Amino acid sequence: MNEITGSNARPIEVITQEIRFYKLQAGTSIIEIGRRLLEAKQCLPHGKWGEWLQSEAEFSERTAQNFMRIAREYQNPQTLADMGNSASKALLLLSLPPEEREDFVAEAHEIGGESKTAAEMTTKEMEELLKQLEAERAEKEKLQGQLDLFEEEAQKKMDDKLDAALAAHEDEMDAAYARRDEAEQARKTAEERAEKLENELEELRKKAEQPQAPDESELEKLRAEAEKAAAEAMQKKLDKAKKDLEKAKAEAREAQEAVEAHEAAQREAEETAQRTREEMKKLEEETKKKLKAAGSSGITRFKVYFEGVQREVNQMLVCIADVEEIEGADEAAKLRKALAALCRSVLEGIGEGE
Repeated sequence: MNEITGSNARPIEVITQEIRFYKLQAGTSIIEIGRRLLEAKQCLPHGKWGEWLQSEAEFSERTAQNFMRIAREYQNPQTLADMGNSASKALLLLSLPPEEREDFVAEAHEIGGESKTAAEMTTKEMEELLKQLEAERAEKEKLQGQLDLFEEEAQKKMDDKLDAALAAHEDEMDAAYARRDEAEQARKTAEERAEKLENELEELRKKAEQPQAPDESELEKLRAEAEKAAAEAMQKKLDKAKKDLEKAKAEAREAQEAVEAHEAAQREAEETAQRTREEMKKLEEETKKKLKAAGSSGITRFKVYFEGVQREVNQMLVCIADVEEIEGADEAAKLRKALAALCRSVLEGIGEGE
């Protein structure tokens, strides 16, 4: 018997290549057998498949089906070689999505406190590990679904609040426009009335200045007194009309200022709504990235959700502060009540509510 070591030993590179070659043979054989079974099933007449399997291929129906499944699902024989050329393990691994299988085989996994590759673990150990991974995946999908539902509900509530606030602004603006139009009409009416009274007063003054016949002095005296009284009364009406005109002008200015203020508030509300939607979209993207990086750790996922909710609540508090500064304490109080109701709902959901 030749010694492996010594002057006649072959280069280690050659030995390594041969080991790799023979490792691949079993995996390649499984795949190639499966491919030819698929081909045979296609070309055999109907009803002859089972008979041919028993008499010619010497395979059971179940074994043939397993080989064909492996041939359909595995294109790279190296994957089978890396799991010990085990058809049983290859079938178990079909429970994973195709894009995850090679990663699973390439990585070491903790089994009973030991780190084992797919080739090192038993079929039973792989089965238990895959069940655990499937349970974690289901839990992650469940949590993701709950997060999506929470985000959807939060977004809907935020949109409803923003829509209600915008609708309220629109109603107030409509009322402000109406007050402005009424004030403008009152101003025009007051100007027309003042102009009419000034014309009447000027007519009275002209009549008072016209010369009269000497024999009518007494009558003229009475007429002058009557005209004077009428002129004084007319002057009072004119003075009142001018005051009404100034009041109408002031009301028109106030109404215009109110319209402009509401327009500015509406623009601010729309900008705030847009910023809120953009921030929520950014938060959603960041949360999904963190969830993907978090893997299957429940504590890590909880931290991701917790940080996301914290940021969202802080953003809502900033929005409330902006509303209080622009629209007043009453509007801000409404938003605070809405936020408090949401917090109570969360507390009730986790069993901490009254």
